[in-house]
Amino acid sequence: MYSHPTGALYVVATPIGNLKDITFRALEILKGVHFVAAEDTRVTRSLLDHYGVETPCVSYNEHNRTEKTPVFLHRLEKGESIALVSDAGSPLISDPGSFLVEEALDRGLPVHPVPGASAPIAALSCSGLFRQGFYFGGFLPRKRSEILKEAENIRHRPDTHIFFESPNRIEKSLEIIREVLGEKRRVAVAREMTKRHETLCRGTIGEVLACLGRSPVKGEIVLVIEGWEEEEETVLADIPPPVMAALSELPLPPSEKARFLSRAFGVDRKSVYRLLGNLPEKG
Repeated sequence: MYSHPTGALYVVATPIGNLKDITFRALEILKGVHFVAAEDTRVTRSLLDHYGVETPCVSYNEHNRTEKTPVFLHRLEKGESIALVSDAGSPLISDPGSFLVEEALDRGLPVHPVPGASAPIAALSCSGLFRQGFYFGGFLPRKRSEILKEAENIRHRPDTHIFFESPNRIEKSLEIIREVLGEKRRVAVAREMTKRHETLCRGTIGEVLACLGRSPVKGEIVLVIEGWEEEEETVLADIPPPVMAALSELPLPPSEKARFLSRAFGVDRKSVYRLLGNLPEKG
């Protein structure tokens, strides 16, 4: 058992799929603490049983954190130690654990990281899309307007962006993102990482959509989007001059023409919009 003048909170990473992806230290901590605060006790109990860890599990999630946090803090102050885990990967990455960590730190209680598997980092490491920095955005929004806004926010950012997404929505979300980022922006979709059916679809958004379409999309999804490069603006040369000439004859606002060109030729919508705004309108 780990001893401290007061108890300690251990933030313990667990496997994201393959149960072998757990550290010796993590197992040592899980065996030594007074109890494990788990997002879903059934998931964590399965992991603990696999390694013969008999430490009790207590539920701690977004539905009960308000009532459970004061109890956990009291036990920490009494000298007990707690291991905080999520269902998979590193706690606090899109789960409610940050609330307990913040409260423990505010009370001057020791909090120790026990690093290990992390789905965003795992996807980034095998995507081939990392350059100079990255940003993790959690789960993509569900509404079309909010996805478009998110895509606009990252369109000119050079850092790689990482998101979680549902297998039921990933293809539709990519279609929406393509409207803003264009066809040439590369992405990677990692699914079922470290598991038997692990797959990685990587390429332009169109290529990745084709890859996803070849088999049912199931399992946990991580989306990696490469950062913006300045030469991306050269995609305007991909639009045939006759098409541009024909569009100039139509009495439509530049925004509608840009949307059409973006979908038809996979070019960057904002760049086309700026170009169309400088063309003489006829009608």
